[in-house]
Amino acid sequence: MKNKKKLKAVSIVLMLVMLVGVLSGCTTFDNFKKTFIDKQVVGEENTIIIGIYEPSSGEFKEQGGEEIRGVELANSIYGNVNGIKIKLVRVDNQSDINSAKGAIQNLIKMKPAVIIGSAGEANSMVASPYIEAAKIPTITPSAVNPLITENNNYYFRASITESQRGVGLAEYVYSVLGSRKIAIVSMKNDSANTAMLRGFSSKVHELEQGSASDSSSNATSIVYKKSVDVDFEGFGKLIKNIKESGADVVMLPFGAEKSDKLFATIEKKNLEDKITFVGSSYWNTEEFAYMMKKHPRIKVVFPSDSVFSGGKTTTKSVTAETQRFLIEYANKYGNDSEPTSNAALGYDSYLLAINAINRANSKKPEDIRKALTELTGVRGATGVFTFDKDGNPVKSVNLSTIKSGKVISLYVTNEATTAETMEKIK
Repeated sequence: MKNKKKLKAVSIVLMLVMLVGVLSGCTTFDNFKKTFIDKQVVGEENTIIIGIYEPSSGEFKEQGGEEIRGVELANSIYGNVNGIKIKLVRVDNQSDINSAKGAIQNLIKMKPAVIIGSAGEANSMVASPYIEAAKIPTITPSAVNPLITENNNYYFRASITESQRGVGLAEYVYSVLGSRKIAIVSMKNDSANTAMLRGFSSKVHELEQGSASDSSSNATSIVYKKSVDVDFEGFGKLIKNIKESGADVVMLPFGAEKSDKLFATIEKKNLEDKITFVGSSYWNTEEFAYMMKKHPRIKVVFPSDSVFSGGKTTTKSVTAETQRFLIEYANKYGNDSEPTSNAALGYDSYLLAINAINRANSKKPEDIRKALTELTGVRGATGVFTFDKDGNPVKSVNLSTIKSGKVISLYVTNEATTAETMEKIK
């Protein structure tokens, strides 16, 4: 045990040494110095307030706590912008739309220059009109509803949308796996699933049109579709239909419990080596990873908001900030504490805020909002950020898989994806 602890300590020291070399040996440190040290922020008081609007209780307590961890970690590393101290103030929206209204009003009274939050789509939607009226730029780390940003010039997001995740999965399935026989199982009355499938199907069609071998015919790569209810249990018949379609990739809307039942049936039919299963970011959970220990030969792929998992990083899209995040997270929260995507998105939300404060050279919320719209190529823990006109990140999509019960980064899309607009949805 002592030897293991020593090995961990040595590993961290070596990573720190490597990071110092990276930061001091390339333009990253020069950019960092230029961004955070050289200029002077306009303002009389020596404090800038960033508000945290997150649930510390209720249904989204865990997700909110993870995002708060990321924000607080970033603040402990980057506690000031050019000598001006960043002060964090927090309110608990309690994962409840009634409590959220009072929480955002109280936070606005504290006059933050920027707000970060919230976990939970409804909490962000409730806050939206108050944020717009107060004209305070706000960044939600994880909420993906397109209405949050599209109808509000002051709301931005760090996470990509479900449609972008669908686009990323389509690139991997069509271009990397080379599948031309895809089965899609969708969930009725599930807006997130619908958005992801819309992005997926649109990208598959685009790739088909661009492929010389496929453009000569009207053939589609989607060979089977099935829409199911939330209480669906007909796994045997579903698998029979999928097998008859010849599909080698199947997109599923199920969580851990239903996927467990379906995978067990797949194994009984000896189909585990013939099909790759594609799912949503909800598969990027400890519950799903633990369930997958029972199905070691089942191949799964799903989107993740981070380029690191299982203690590893991808070789593409990883930045010096990714390495810094991993090292500092272990230092602050312990070597055995695994950083989540939500924590990384909270961290990146803070980085986006302070980059905008620096670019604005001002503490005025309106100036900072304008600076956010102008940010390009900001390197965070989860990748490189540029915002579109609606405040959505234009980013590559990170995909993961599970091996030996561990979430492992698998692939990063070649092209950055853009969020669909409400016009496209209509």
